[in-house]
Amino acid sequence: MVESLEFSLQFLSNKLREGVMNSESQDIWQFGNFRLDTGKKILWHQDKTVAMPLKELEVLCVLVINRGELVTKDELLDRVWENSFVEESNLSRHIYLLRRTLKELGAADGLIENVPRRGYRFTGEVQAVEANEIVLERRTQTRTLIEIEDETRPSVAWHLRRRALLAYGAAVILLAGSAAFFGPQYLRSRSVVDHGIKSIAILPFKTIDPDRPGSHSGTGLTDVLITRLSNIRDLKISPTTAVLEFEGRDPYAAGEMLGVDALLEGTIVYSGDRVRVTARLIRTIDNQTMWTGEFEKLRSEELQLQNDLALQIVKTLAVELSGSEREAVARKFTDSVDAFELYIQGRHEWNKRTGPGMIEAARLFRNAIAADPNFALAYAGLADTTAMNQPELPQTTDAIARALELDPDLAEPHATRGFLLMFYELDWPGAEAAFKRSLELKPNYATAHHWYGTLLAIQGKTDEAKAEMHRALELDPLSYNFLADLGQIHYFAGEYAEAEKQCLKALEIYPDFAFAHQYLYYIYLKTGDHDRAIEEIIKTERILSTLNNASSQQNDVLRQLEDGTRKAYREGGINGYLKERFASAPQDPQAFYFYAINHTLRGEKEKALDYLERCAELKTFFLAFVKADPIFESLHAEPRYQKLLRKMKLI
Repeated sequence: MVESLEFSLQFLSNKLREGVMNSESQDIWQFGNFRLDTGKKILWHQDKTVAMPLKELEVLCVLVINRGELVTKDELLDRVWENSFVEESNLSRHIYLLRRTLKELGAADGLIENVPRRGYRFTGEVQAVEANEIVLERRTQTRTLIEIEDETRPSVAWHLRRRALLAYGAAVILLAGSAAFFGPQYLRSRSVVDHGIKSIAILPFKTIDPDRPGSHSGTGLTDVLITRLSNIRDLKISPTTAVLEFEGRDPYAAGEMLGVDALLEGTIVYSGDRVRVTARLIRTIDNQTMWTGEFEKLRSEELQLQNDLALQIVKTLAVELSGSEREAVARKFTDSVDAFELYIQGRHEWNKRTGPGMIEAARLFRNAIAADPNFALAYAGLADTTAMNQPELPQTTDAIARALELDPDLAEPHATRGFLLMFYELDWPGAEAAFKRSLELKPNYATAHHWYGTLLAIQGKTDEAKAEMHRALELDPLSYNFLADLGQIHYFAGEYAEAEKQCLKALEIYPDFAFAHQYLYYIYLKTGDHDRAIEEIIKTERILSTLNNASSQQNDVLRQLEDGTRKAYREGGINGYLKERFASAPQDPQAFYFYAINHTLRGEKEKALDYLERCAELKTFFLAFVKADPIFESLHAEPRYQKLLRKMKLI
């Protein structure tokens, strides 16, 4: 039997009060209806504690301590994520989530100011609070959950979770006993029958490996589980890009932000020649543990362990699998752990959507292929990376062919093939068939939904396009890329207010996302808000310069362009800017499309059509948008424009 645990709430309350009273007064600050203890990392709102992930609290503490002063992005990364590697876009997401929490509690807009390309500033009025001014709300709540063990089986572990609401001395205690003993592979497991789980997020597993500090094995395990389970049509799985943001954070916050029914978290531990994985499935509606499992194998059998865990999750959720779904869940991707880790790192770089990120991703995918020449996913990753660069298209085609030769039922290369057919071959039926095949194989592949939505928008099917993009956002609700492209679809539909709203949402999450700024430029051109359009195009060019590691000489040229842009606009309005900015002939064929836009806006239809026809000859990337983009409305009646659309099979 498991005996109940009893705590003296009065004793706990006294101790908590002593802790608050003994804190130094300069650690406690008030702004508006909020009080923040920067020493203990506690935030109160109207004398009630605010449930917030630790990293958001730590960011807030740094900003409040330096109130009124600029805190650079590098400073925040160094102070909050000391000795850890975190992308700048991740910091932006934490800032976004922090702002959202404060706003929901009534904080004024602009409390945390974004200083473009530099950092953030806390603008609120802050006052020091004496320790004896702290008021603890006298309210307590106790909950004890007791499970009776099956005494015919040995106990392995107790699962204890305690929530102490420090501001007012409340304690919440959850105690769960151990359960069934399954043998050497499944040391313990607890399953459910009536779960009601339709969506799940698999959080990055913690890695403990004394022999390989900094190992990505936990991330790799997370990704392979997501890859396997994403093939199940009746179960929505958050993609890797969505869950990586919650590494090391409060899992309960992740469940709320991702909007899923359940979370899987766990730890992977290496010891000598053995590897052990412990996992826990949590129902988010009430934060109850639905299942716990522990799996152990030889280190050389680690990838089989991943398969065992995936199948056990399916069994726990009582999901009925078709034959193809069962095969997909049990699919063996590679025997090389090193190859899989390289692949995971490559995907991380690819998702940055930056020039340097793509170069690094390609290097990592090639190294993964070198580690295992039969690793189909690595070829798929390489194809995704090189697909963004037209001169590398032969490599992309070869990588897709090799991936599908190794694994014809792999969803990713089918989607990438659709991407090539869409943007470089203008083969709309072929692209649609490829995307549908990808989604048939992997219904939860967010990128395929994203790209398919883009294809539908290109063809003028904006309602269907929105539905696909919303499906992608259901899987990854914090994707600034998906949000911005949803904004682009609304722009294509002439819904400029909604287009602006979605782009601004994307920029709340990642203020330096160049595509969102570029879309806003076109939105403001169409709505006649030329002042804001000029600011957005300047921001776009600044960001692209930074992302592509421009030299100091190139930055000097960029500053001159900015000065010239502002002067031309100030003296000649939007036409003055367009004339000045596009005065010289384009060197890069990819720029022909933007010159066509320029001449269209200036009423120079023949020149605009000249550039569009050259885009068609060279099969440049952006030409695919020529029918959907409302910027070309003035060309719609032109015979040459109609002929171009017929040639592209868009009419």
